[in-house]
Amino acid sequence: MIGTDVSEFVTTLEANAAEFAELVVSFPPEARLEPFGDEFCAVEHACHLRDLERDGFTARVRSVIEEEDPVLYNFDGGAAAAASHYRAQDALDAINAFLEARKRNINALSAVPEAGFLRIGHYEGRAPITLAAVVTGMIEHDNDHLGRLRAMLAKTAF
Repeated sequence: MIGTDVSEFVTTLEANAAEFAELVVSFPPEARLEPFGDEFCAVEHACHLRDLERDGFTARVRSVIEEEDPVLYNFDGGAAAAASHYRAQDALDAINAFLEARKRNINALSAVPEAGFLRIGHYEGRAPITLAAVVTGMIEHDNDHLGRLRAMLAKTAF
C-alpha cells in the first residue's frame, strides 16, 4: 500500500531511541557540556530531542491521526533552546523524557492501520504531507542527530 512496512517505521523509531540513550549516557558527566565541534553539546542534543519529540512530533502525529487535513506547525528548536536554558538541565532526565515521549508516539503509530499512514496534513503554505512522510521526517531527524552524537563521542578523549 504505502511502500513502507509500518513495522519498519516502529522498529527504526525504537532502535533510534535506544541508540540516543546509549550515546548520551556514553558521555562522561563532565563532558556533556562540551560540543566537540558540534553546535550542540550532549545535554543540548538530549533536551532538543525531548522537546521536539514532545512538542513537535507528538502534535504532528496526533493531528494527522485524529483530524482531517490538519495544519502542522513547525517547531522552532532555536527558540526552545534559548527559552529553556538547556545547558542548565540534566542530560539523563532529558533523554528519559525523550524516551517516554517517543514510546507514546510509537504506541500511537502502532495502533494506526497501514492505510492510516496515507492520511494527510499540511504545513502552512505547503503541499499536503502523509503520516508516512511525517514519520520519515522523524527518522531523518533522528539520523542527523545520531550522526552528530556519534561524531562528537568519537572526539572525546575519555
